[in-house]
Amino acid sequence: FALRYHSGCHHCSRDNLPKMTNKLILNYLGDAVIYSSDLALLDCPNSWLNSDLIHFHFLRLQNEPNLVVGSVVVKSGKEDAADSRGEYSNIDCLFLDPTVISFIMHQLDESDEDEVSSLTSAWNLSPPNDADVTQQNIKRIFLPINDEHQSSRMNCTPGQHAGGSHWSLLVIDIITTTSKNNETKPKIQFYSFDSHHGYNISAAKAVANKMYSLFQHHYSSLQKDDAITRVNVIECQALQQSNGYDCGVYTLGFAEALLRLSNDRSGNNNGLLDVKAIEAAFTSYMNDMGGQMHFASNLRRRIGDDIRKLADINSPN
Repeated sequence: FALRYHSGCHHCSRDNLPKMTNKLILNYLGDAVIYSSDLALLDCPNSWLNSDLIHFHFLRLQNEPNLVVGSVVVKSGKEDAADSRGEYSNIDCLFLDPTVISFIMHQLDESDEDEVSSLTSAWNLSPPNDADVTQQNIKRIFLPINDEHQSSRMNCTPGQHAGGSHWSLLVIDIITTTSKNNETKPKIQFYSFDSHHGYNISAAKAVANKMYSLFQHHYSSLQKDDAITRVNVIECQALQQSNGYDCGVYTLGFAEALLRLSNDRSGNNNGLLDVKAIEAAFTSYMNDMGGQMHFASNLRRRIGDDIRKLADINSPN
């Protein structure tokens, strides 16, 4: 994929728009709240997506059992498939809220075991271990990364929207092999997908190290590991934006393409991410979205139409 020049993303949020535009449009699953000003960010082709829109679409990818992405119906839940050795592989996808990541980076007290346990328990990190056959299990976690995540706790004001100027995607694969009443030490891999290659790598590494530290609380076999030496974020070659405002759209597109890959068990290295599988997934996805020239506008339109449909309102004439 050829790299294209990127001059930085234009930050636009609900707070920058007139208050009269802030009509409540949708409260999705009692979790993602969308206002008309958020919808305006999708309708305006050169606006930067905010954390509310990222969270809404991640919730859609997480919770809709048969969501159509391009021409492909995808599922985020656990998928089982036999590999050539007769073993079984499960992929369970999890999409995290941008505000949860900000909380982890700037407010979470890791010395509070109850708080950490409550957080990681909600992620269902451990697969069932009562299988009669050996299983390879992959917990695939999608994290939207903002460059403000690398800032210090002291520079963060609790309760504010995510600041920063650029979105990218971090994917974490937690790979375990289980047999009846037995689970191996997990192998944890980190992948960064950035539409401005390298721009968010410091933030991605900061989040990866923090997440690994949380995994140490959950997996006893990781307790003595040094996160600094264990965490390696792989910078994956990803499609590049050609403007200063579509980073959020590309982040959602990367997530959709990789979710499709997670569902496609025909030839993607039994669910594992590798260069060939990722390249094929991105190519297929972009072709399905009308090509890279039209991808961003088509995805903005689809998400906007999705919101309007859920809110039972008509698209503007």
